Amino acid sequence: MAYEDPNAPSQPQTPATAAPVAAPAATPEKKSGSWDWLWPSIVAVIIVKLFGLVGGLVTLGCYYWLKPKLGTWGAVAASGVIGAVAAIGLMAMIRS
Repeated sequence: MAYEDPNAPSQPQTPATAAPVAAPAATPEKKSGSWDWLWPSIVAVIIVKLFGLVGGLVTLGCYYWLKPKLGTWGAVAASGVIGAVAAIGLMAMIRS
């Protein structure tokens, strides 16, 4: 016997009124390797040395935020640029 929610509205669905359920697109996801942290860490250390701690933290945060959308290399490149721009912007605001 299947579980039926007693609080659900009782509307029998007929095949004509039932909405077809679309299957999710089959997108193969790559497993995260154990070395995925290496390149963003190198970029973050370089930005910390050049611009300061805030730029490095922004770089790491952006990497983990952008990785599902852009992939590893796209996220490394974009997060490096975003971290550098954030650090330069912060330095400009502090100095003015």
